[in-house]
Amino acid sequence: MKRFLFKIRYMETFLTVVIILGITTLLFLYTSGYRLTKGKEKTVDLSKTGMISAKSIPDGASVYIDGILTTATNDTVAGIKPGFHSLKIVKKGFVEWHKDVEVYEQLVTDMTAVLISQSPRLEPLTNTGANSPSISHTLDKIAFFSFDDEKPGIWVIPLSGNTLNLFRTNSFIAIQDTKLIKYSDGKSIEWSPDGKKLLVEMKNGTYYLIDLDTNTAQTTTSPQIIKQGWSDIMLLKRTEIVDKIELPEDIKQLALSPKSTWSPDDKKFLYTMQKGDQIEYRVYNMEKPLPIGEKPENLVFTTNVNDRQPKISWYSDSFHLIMVEGDAEKEQKGVIYLIRIDGTNKIEIYNNTLFSDTVFSVPGGDKVMILTSFKSNTQTNLYTVAIR
Repeated sequence: MKRFLFKIRYMETFLTVVIILGITTLLFLYTSGYRLTKGKEKTVDLSKTGMISAKSIPDGASVYIDGILTTATNDTVAGIKPGFHSLKIVKKGFVEWHKDVEVYEQLVTDMTAVLISQSPRLEPLTNTGANSPSISHTLDKIAFFSFDDEKPGIWVIPLSGNTLNLFRTNSFIAIQDTKLIKYSDGKSIEWSPDGKKLLVEMKNGTYYLIDLDTNTAQTTTSPQIIKQGWSDIMLLKRTEIVDKIELPEDIKQLALSPKSTWSPDDKKFLYTMQKGDQIEYRVYNMEKPLPIGEKPENLVFTTNVNDRQPKISWYSDSFHLIMVEGDAEKEQKGVIYLIRIDGTNKIEIYNNTLFSDTVFSVPGGDKVMILTSFKSNTQTNLYTVAIR
């Protein structure tokens, strides 16, 4: 009898251990991406799968994978068969976002959709006139000429912070017009690499170097030397970044070319390449390691060499570009798009009056800044286009 009870307890313990081991194994396989799938001839196979982490800005959007409503952002969808899948992210009031996403075995493909409002809001940032705006290399300040009735001159708007509008901006005057010098009637503004000085060109060819810490200006007869010195500082900074990354020599040369435009995170750069009668706009991603699903080099779009080329600048997230098409200075009209660095999701965000093809993204990415006018006297002002 005792031997019988001992066998029963032994079997119970053995079965308990087997069940625990079985559940643990199943949980391990599940979390590792394995799934049971139907094989040929009515068999069941254990195959590896991958995952998609679908995010959106703003969040709370619906996620469709291969046309099937799967979840809501921000969430990770597991058990997806490796290969390309159609990803669609939808939110009411915003333009639908589409992309073919590649899924890899036991890896998470991370995708963030920047959703654009179907009715972007236009808000004034200045109301006393603005001309020739220029953004700092650090993308946190914008300078412009202003015919302000009380303090005409060169003004600066800090772009940091959560709010940016006419009534809450902490704008300040960099240099005010005097009886002898009308700074407000300048031609162009260039920033120093550290964002502490401005090199201002006047319409008569005179140059002034403005110190933002002291709000003083001095004439300079060597603007090219100043520009070269600033270029050397930027080149040194970028050389230090590139030297830390294992890149082919030809890519290094492209990265350090003055014609290349670096992203805000200093990990990507935009360049152009002519092939026959086509101009290719390409982005190289220097991130190490690369995010899952991203390629080191992307062809964003191509244009005909004889066509008017679009004006391109970086969006704040370093994964999108701002594209401006049209001759804004001549026609006072233009179209602004947001396009991902892989060429997908080219979405129109503005199509109306435009006095400059230079468009800036605010650090938070919720707005872009444009120079336009809606009055008959053609006084231009800075406006923000709220895309969400």
